[in-house]
Amino acid sequence: MSNFSLINNLSSQSAQSRLNSTSAQLNQTLQRLSSGLRINRSGDDAAGLAIANSFRSDISVLSQGVRNANDGLSTLQIIDGGLNTISGLLDRAASLASQSASGTFTGDRNTLQSELSSVLSEIDRQAQNVGLGGTAGTAEGRFNKSIDVFIGGGANASAAGNSVSVDLSNSRVDKTGLSLNNLNIGQGTGNVTGAQDISGGITNAETLSFQRVGSSGQLESFTVALSAGATSSGVIDAINNDANAQAAGITASLDSSNQLQLSSAQFFTVSSSVADGANQTGIGGSGAAANDVSISGAANKQTVTTSAGAGAAATQTLSFTGDEIGYTGSSKNVTFAAVATAAGGAAAAAGAVNNDVDLRSAGVFAVVNKADGSEVSFVSLKSFNLGISSSSVANADNNIDALQTQTAVAGATLTGGEQGGKDAIAAIQAAVSALGVVQGKVGAGQNNLTQAIDLASAQITNFQAAESAIRDADIAQEASNLARLTTLQQAGVSALAQANQSSQAVLALLR
Repeated sequence: MSNFSLINNLSSQSAQSRLNSTSAQLNQTLQRLSSGLRINRSGDDAAGLAIANSFRSDISVLSQGVRNANDGLSTLQIIDGGLNTISGLLDRAASLASQSASGTFTGDRNTLQSELSSVLSEIDRQAQNVGLGGTAGTAEGRFNKSIDVFIGGGANASAAGNSVSVDLSNSRVDKTGLSLNNLNIGQGTGNVTGAQDISGGITNAETLSFQRVGSSGQLESFTVALSAGATSSGVIDAINNDANAQAAGITASLDSSNQLQLSSAQFFTVSSSVADGANQTGIGGSGAAANDVSISGAANKQTVTTSAGAGAAATQTLSFTGDEIGYTGSSKNVTFAAVATAAGGAAAAAGAVNNDVDLRSAGVFAVVNKADGSEVSFVSLKSFNLGISSSSVANADNNIDALQTQTAVAGATLTGGEQGGKDAIAAIQAAVSALGVVQGKVGAGQNNLTQAIDLASAQITNFQAAESAIRDADIAQEASNLARLTTLQQAGVSALAQANQSSQAVLALLR
C-alpha cells in the first residue's frame, strides 16, 4: 500500500534505479561492441581473464618459437648448400685420384697433385664458411656442436620437449675432419738414407744395386755403375740414362743439401757397393753402414735381426697378418729352414717371403738391410703384423731372434704415383661416406624443424581459439542486447518522467 507523499517520490526513485541499471548494462554492451572484447576490465571476468592471459602468453612464446625454427631452418639450408658443394669437390678429387691411379697415365702427375691441393683448399674454405671447418668453440667450427632451437609449447619452458636438438657435434667437414690431409697423387720421392754431399763428385768407382717390384710381382734387381771421379752431374746422368732405372720409373736429382735424391712412384731399394773411407767421397754416408739398403715407396716395415752365432739349425715360421693385406682373421705362415750362419738366415728368410706367391700378391716383400747380413726388413705399402715362431726355444738355435717395432720407412714417400692415387681414392670414398653422415644429420634437422613449425602453428591456432572463446565478445548477442537495452532506456526515461509528474496529483487534494 502506497501513500501520497510530498517528501518522497518512491516511483521516481524506483524508475531512476532501473534506468541507472539499464544505462550501466547499455554502456557495457557499447564497450564490448566497440572493442570486440567481452572482458575489458578485470571486473568483467577475473577468473576468465587469468586463463585468457595464460593462453596469450603461450601464443607469444610459440610465435617467437616459429620464428626461431625458421631461423634454424635457414641456417641448416645454408649448411646444406655448403655440404652439397663439398660433395661436388670430392667428386673432382676422386676423378683426379682415379686419373693418377691408372698405369696408362702419361702426363705429369704433379699437375694432378697441384689441382688436388687446390680442391682440398676449397673444401677447407667452404667448410669454414658454413661453420663446420673447425672444432667446437672456434669461429670456423661454430656449428660443430649440438644445436638446440627453442620452440615452446610445453608445460615447462626448461623441458626437453620445448626444443628441437640438431646434433652436429663431430661434424667437421674440412680436409682434416674428412681425413684428407697428406694425400699425394704426384710422382712420389724418397731420399737415399745417409747420403752425403756429392757436389764435388765421387772419388772411387761405385755400383748402385737396385731392387724393385716387377710386373710379375717378384723383386727384380739391376745395377748402375758409377765411374771413379764422376762429377755430380755425371752421377745424375748415369742413373737417369740407365734403361733399367727408366723402366723402374726411378729418377735422380740433387736436393737442397747437394745430396743424391732418388725418386719413384713405386717401391724400390738401393745400396752402394762401397762404404766411404777416410779419404774418399761416395754416395753413402760415412762408416760401415754406408752401403746398407735404402727403402723408398714403402709405407710400413717390420725389421728382424739375425743371430750372430753359428750352427743354428731350428726351423722357424714367419706369420703375416693384417686386414689390409688380405688375411682377415687368419695368418699367412712362411716356413724356412735355419742354416748355419746369421747371414744365411737373413737371406733364407728374405727368399722364403719373396718366393711366396700369396705374399707377393699381397704386396709384402723382404730385403736384406745390412751389408753383414744381420738384419732383414719385410716391407709393404699396407699395414701388416709379423710374428715369429720356432721349433726351438733357445735363441742360439734360431737364425732370427729379435723382432723390432713396425715403423714407417725413414725417408720414404708413403703415397705417390699409381699407389698414391689408389690410396687417395680409398680416402676420398671414406670422406664421401663421412660427409653423407653429416648431410643426414642436417637433413634430419631440417625435417624436425619443419615438423616443429607445423605443430607450433597448430598450437597457436588452438590457443587463439581458446583465448577468443574467453576474451572476445559475442557480437550477435551484444547487438541484441543493444537493441533491448536501448528500448529499456527509452522506456525508463519515459517512466521517470511520468513518475516525476505523479507528485503533481497531490496538489489536487489541496484545492
